[in-house]
Amino acid sequence: MRIAILSGSTRLSRQSHRVALALKKWLEQHTSHSAEVLDLAEYRFPILEEVLSRHPEPPEGLEDFAYHIRQADAYLFVSPEYNGSYTAALKNAIDYLKEQEFARKVIGVVSVSSGPLGGIRAALAMQQLVLGIAGYPIPQMLTVGQVQQRFDEEGHLLDASFEKNVRHFLESFLWLSEAVCTKRKAS
Repeated sequence: MRIAILSGSTRLSRQSHRVALALKKWLEQHTSHSAEVLDLAEYRFPILEEVLSRHPEPPEGLEDFAYHIRQADAYLFVSPEYNGSYTAALKNAIDYLKEQEFARKVIGVVSVSSGPLGGIRAALAMQQLVLGIAGYPIPQMLTVGQVQQRFDEEGHLLDASFEKNVRHFLESFLWLSEAVCTKRKAS
């Protein structure tokens, strides 16, 4: 199974990218699935003018991004909480694509904050986004509070007690993703 991890922050001092890298590392170490991080800071998409299928001249990198999205069997959306929601960069990137790019695929949401609550409002908003693009959200959400104390810049876990949260979330994500992927391939 191929898993795309969307790293949703484009800020220079972003902390959420640490978590995207950590999820990739965990998946590579504990499963046989392939995982890749799609870093929206590297893509630098302009504000949406038209969806990809109708865009006269797609922004640089959009076709590549769409290819990676289409190849994935499941997704993890990682975003910090900005003003009670997920990032505009994440919404913008997703809006360039059609709903069917994500339809009938499992999407796990991960929110990040420097405070103690871990961006729960962003996670809840991402759950609604997943439903809006016809994906299957898993009920569990990974909220990472005090991210700077839990992960370093390369995605290494600094707080060993938090590993159980990551493991529980990813095991739930994989259970549903594998079931849905098997069903999709059989039909």
